[in-house]
Amino acid sequence: MGYFINLEKICEQFKFETSIKHNPKTELEFLPYTTKFKETQYSFREVVGEFLRLIGQKKLPEAVDAEKLLANVLDSITFEHPNQRGEFKQMVKTLFLDQNDQLYLFHPQTLYYINTVENENKKLALFLCNVLWGGRNAWSVDSEIQNDFNLMSALLFRSLPELIDADHSSTSYAVMLPEISDLFVQDFQWLATKNELFTQQVEKIISYYYFFYVTQFAIRNEAMFEPVKQGIRPIYFTFEDEERLSKTRVSYEYGWKNMEKIIGRIFTHINLLKMLNFATVDNKNATFNKPLSYQEIAVLIRHMTVEEQVKLEQEIDQLINDYQQKLSGDSKWLLMGTVPDLYDLSVLNKLNHLFRMVDHQFNQTSRSKPYNEYKQWFVHFCQNTFLKSRGRSGKMLILDTDYLLFMTKMMIKDESKIRLKKLFNEFETRGMIFDRDTQTAIVNYYEKLNLLEKKSDSGDAIYVKAFL
Repeated sequence: MGYFINLEKICEQFKFETSIKHNPKTELEFLPYTTKFKETQYSFREVVGEFLRLIGQKKLPEAVDAEKLLANVLDSITFEHPNQRGEFKQMVKTLFLDQNDQLYLFHPQTLYYINTVENENKKLALFLCNVLWGGRNAWSVDSEIQNDFNLMSALLFRSLPELIDADHSSTSYAVMLPEISDLFVQDFQWLATKNELFTQQVEKIISYYYFFYVTQFAIRNEAMFEPVKQGIRPIYFTFEDEERLSKTRVSYEYGWKNMEKIIGRIFTHINLLKMLNFATVDNKNATFNKPLSYQEIAVLIRHMTVEEQVKLEQEIDQLINDYQQKLSGDSKWLLMGTVPDLYDLSVLNKLNHLFRMVDHQFNQTSRSKPYNEYKQWFVHFCQNTFLKSRGRSGKMLILDTDYLLFMTKMMIKDESKIRLKKLFNEFETRGMIFDRDTQTAIVNYYEKLNLLEKKSDSGDAIYVKAFL
């Protein structure tokens, strides 16, 4: 199988004939972001409700309205005295609705009734459904769980609108990291067996895996055409109980500081990947059945004959020339400098040169605004979850105590205990790594909670016990 770019399609989709329009819509997208960031539209609670309905192939026939819900509850009861209706209404409201008239999440089924209003939250939920759940069978809260409802809860659920079946099988986003999807399903399905824990922590598992997937996708892209030697490249986190966090720490240099640079280039990668996926097999009309990663493209190129590689290189030269000429009006190409050769194949070096050109023109022109706003969707999410300011050290990725305990439970699962060394390995498997000082702080915290079991002072003989 060969690989040949479709110059005609690239020029058509990127609007080379008029003024270049980056990030064209494709059949399968990589990420759910736009170049117009809207902070007011972000709500991860809305994302969770829509995500659970999507993987359950369910749909809300209408948004849950507090007043209508209360009326339905009251209409299902016969009151002996008129004043009892008002008193009972207040009791129901106190039990089941918060100050914003949203349902308290006291049971897994209540999660289905989270109203998802903003389109951007629906889009993010669809992305997470596609890349984390994939094409797996529908999952929904077991209806038998309803047997544990008390009278008041049963009354409430009978008054909520009935969920209807919906076909959400179509795919809008490409699964570029299936190994993360497999891990997510493994952890999610375990969590789903713990009724109360699931209700309380499902937002945490979805939000972490969102962070995990996007950061690993960005890291993988940075490797470009190099073979992937290590599947998951964990990112350094620190722990909120730590007192000293300096710039000399490994966790500072290889934590958010490094990740921020990588995320900063994500819009360039998206555009180059889209260009390179307007491609055909063996120089014919047949196309690939899914978007290719840089590494997959490199493998195909390396299996081509010398003559085929030369032909592809000529097409890349033409693309570089057209792109450069089209943006010569405002892009100062001389400022880009010389791009060093990184690969043993000339055609791969040309593709790397094209990447540098795309990134350069975003940073040297008015197009820096969409470039920065595209990444802001993810940066804003990080600021609301894992990023905290630590004085002179700036923003760092911080694991708080709630997240630490939740993830520890998730990795122990139904075992009575886990070897400490294995626990830290499980964190790394899920994209999170700690330097020596952070590990010490975490161990001290476990010890403070009486969760450690020491058979000796050796790290191999220290266990973390399961806990409620």
